[in-house]
Amino acid sequence: MEVPNILISACLDSERVRYNGQDATSQIVKEIKPSVNLIKVCPEHEIGLGVPREPIRIVKTKEGYRLIQHKTERDVTEIMNNFSKNFVNDLENIDGAIFKSKSPTMGLQNVKVYSGMGKGSVVERCGGFFASRVAEKFKGHPIEEDDRLRNKKIREHFLTQVFLFSRYRESIKENTLLEFHESNYLLFKYYNKELALKLDPERSDYFTYLKDIFKRPPQSEEIADFFSDIIVDESGVIEKYKKNKITIETLTELSRLLIKDKNLLKQSFFSKFPKKLIPFADEDRDKNYWK
Repeated sequence: MEVPNILISACLDSERVRYNGQDATSQIVKEIKPSVNLIKVCPEHEIGLGVPREPIRIVKTKEGYRLIQHKTERDVTEIMNNFSKNFVNDLENIDGAIFKSKSPTMGLQNVKVYSGMGKGSVVERCGGFFASRVAEKFKGHPIEEDDRLRNKKIREHFLTQVFLFSRYRESIKENTLLEFHESNYLLFKYYNKELALKLDPERSDYFTYLKDIFKRPPQSEEIADFFSDIIVDESGVIEKYKKNKITIETLTELSRLLIKDKNLLKQSFFSKFPKKLIPFADEDRDKNYWK
């Protein structure tokens, strides 16, 4: 069985390759590591800047954006562009990526752009040199920064996508796209009912539509409508969800008991990713605030 291939910043998996000789170990990377295949890279280390090293920054010049080691005034723009281009050109079959936030090479967004060397001021924000190339080639794939994945909703959306995309890759390899489509159809409808109806395994643009379906998770009204279609709700749990009195996790678990067609319980919607990756409902549940 295929497992997701996830490209990550090497420092997020305890590798001491940051400019200061330290790592930036990520909790979510530690948690998913046994269930996925990690592809690790540190562009700055790969181009020979060494560890530790003087930091680099993005500088806006008349000639465009440059990647400069400001204390030494060394311009590494071309060597970084060449490395990134070659690495990304050779990169295939990834299902997602997790990058180090704020890095001038690996940050996806909100990376500081300076007006010049030394004490130059921050004039704008952008994506890092390496991460931007990955995002361009794998447009529509789940690509996130480590900081954002601390958010429970973003984490679930990311994991749902990477495990789904991994199953899609396997279906292409095994020539079982129709089975993939049928076993994931409820999940498609949960995310985007309108696009799910247009998704056709016979079409060559199937994966394009699939990526469109998962551009964003559904909103509360869409979720309520979805569950109205699949459960017998005599106890009013959907109304409680609408009023924000119960969580989506509670509603999903209750739907297992209230579902109209028990065959739907075999759908991937009820097992989007491995159970061991489901976060605790309340991490502080047993914390004693009165001692």
